[in-house]
Amino acid sequence: MSVWYRFTRLTVWLLLPLITCFSLSAQNSDIKNALRLEKLDGYSHIAATTIFHWNTPSNVSNTDITVMIEESGLQNDKQSEGVIFRHLLATSTANDVDSPRVPIFVKEPLLDKHWQELKALTPELFAAAKAYYIYARAVNDFDGSSLRINETVPALRRLKLEALDTGSKKATAIASIWLAMELNLANPIEAINELEYALAHLPHYSPDKNLQNALSKTIAHDWLRDAYLELFVPSRAFYHSQQIIDSKKQAGSTVVTTWAFFSAIDALLVQDSFNDALALVEDAIGYVSKVNSAHEKLLIYVQKLRAIVFQKGEGYESSAQKVMEQIRQLDTSKMKERTQELSVYADALYAAVLNDEAKFNDSLQQYKKIVLAKTSDSGFKEKIKLKMELELSRLYDAAGNYEKAYEHSQSYNKLLVAKNTEQFKFSSSNFTDNLAEDIELAHYRQKELASLREQKEGLSTDKEAMKTTIFVLLLTILLILVLWLWVAKKQSDLLAERDSLTGALTRRAMLNSLKKSLKGNKTSSIALLDVDNFKKINDRYGHAVGDEVLTTITQIIKNRIRKSDKLCRYGGEEFLIYFSDTDEKSAKRILDELNVALSRQKHWNGTDEKFCVSFSSGLLDVKGETNLDRIIKACDDLLYKAKRGGRARVASLSF
Repeated sequence: MSVWYRFTRLTVWLLLPLITCFSLSAQNSDIKNALRLEKLDGYSHIAATTIFHWNTPSNVSNTDITVMIEESGLQNDKQSEGVIFRHLLATSTANDVDSPRVPIFVKEPLLDKHWQELKALTPELFAAAKAYYIYARAVNDFDGSSLRINETVPALRRLKLEALDTGSKKATAIASIWLAMELNLANPIEAINELEYALAHLPHYSPDKNLQNALSKTIAHDWLRDAYLELFVPSRAFYHSQQIIDSKKQAGSTVVTTWAFFSAIDALLVQDSFNDALALVEDAIGYVSKVNSAHEKLLIYVQKLRAIVFQKGEGYESSAQKVMEQIRQLDTSKMKERTQELSVYADALYAAVLNDEAKFNDSLQQYKKIVLAKTSDSGFKEKIKLKMELELSRLYDAAGNYEKAYEHSQSYNKLLVAKNTEQFKFSSSNFTDNLAEDIELAHYRQKELASLREQKEGLSTDKEAMKTTIFVLLLTILLILVLWLWVAKKQSDLLAERDSLTGALTRRAMLNSLKKSLKGNKTSSIALLDVDNFKKINDRYGHAVGDEVLTTITQIIKNRIRKSDKLCRYGGEEFLIYFSDTDEKSAKRILDELNVALSRQKHWNGTDEKFCVSFSSGLLDVKGETNLDRIIKACDDLLYKAKRGGRARVASLSF
């Protein structure tokens, strides 16, 4: 036993330094990870603050944000998160021309390895950051056009699958709400489904903004409330409004809760649940009485007035008078612009109660003028006009002018059809109008036929109604199928135009594009590039490293050239660049800059060895020349000439 004891003690003494070393190493690793996560929280807050406040009148100025960026050290952070957030901030204002851009400078390309490292550290921030990056890049590429969804929706679907693979429910929910935001432009029904799917696991609203909670559970409830109101499902709209109320009460918020009260009461009024609406009004009054805001109190008192007038219960005139007295006692002079619309609306509604036609018409005209003035600089013109037509219909109904009420109800329905038509990409209003007329005519004829059959044959109209329903269903299915085939073809065409490895245009897509571009007889240049010693790179380091070289070159070129320029992978290691509105001298300068940028890239994921890469190119000024075969042949000859002169050379010529 003593021998075994001595052996055990000796082993422990020998292993103790090694165990201590491993323990200290693990502790250091944990400390480093904790510091990185703390740094990431700061970057996330800076990104969210920039998105919400840069170039926007608010309590956070551009100068404040600039100081935050400088103090964070983000500009000089060489780790993956530094690369990612520099790209995020630069992209957020990349297309700003008439206003300041975020003072951040991109140093290196954003690669998949950077995203993978962030995903391993924090899946939730990975999902939020990449979702915003996908969205912001597409907004820039498509100049704000909704056509961006052809790019964002597939990319966000792939991101959602990545988030699912992490096993994080919160990360998956974050990817889903960003996807829902883009789906809302083309398929509101699918957007609703995506929001309901994500709702349970979305982050809660927080005044301390970061990228993860930029689209929170409260925003999802608000979007669903709005969507269900438009779809005329007031019970669901009420549910989501009530959820906002409950969450905001717990958080101690004010304005957002008041608006939630307003929309919840609105949903009850649509269902003619007047007693429930009045009960909720009293709850809301008790809540807003604690805040010093005449605007919020006015919101709720106007809803109380509407509930009383629309219900028209016993003694409603005196009840309406009491509410109007409360409204008139509110001091709204300090926020006249925000309260004017509500005040005039209340005046019109009370004039309807008093049967004061002159006052009613005068208030109504003021209301319309105020609302229409808001549409001039608003991004929500359709929603404002929809709300106005609906309220005008309600006001005329309260005044007993049912003809006018019906007229504005029809206008509301027509605007709603136009809005949904645009969302589902059937943009022709003539088609919608003709279809409505055809359906109305078909119903009219169907009624005539049914009446004749009942008189002559005694048949019921149930069978005809069923036939009409089946016909409408078949027509709907056919339209959906045609739309699906069209979208599938568009997506297939887009994929066929891109090289699968680099993402650059294919040779065929490039040549087709050049045929159109060269017809303009404007100054332009074309360069044929060939990676120097590429075969040696493949032979020495393997094809994986060779592929990485090609993708890196593509990314560097894309980051340098303009949107009007074009890049394609012409062959194995050959690239073709079209410089629009660029003479030979300017194009040569850009090619030299690209070679300099490429020479700085010495580290590669596929190998521990350091090496740099260059390319040779044949450059041609092609103003007035449209013969592609001749141009490509000349570029090829110039490339061969550059190759003979050594590496990283540009041989140029003008037609």
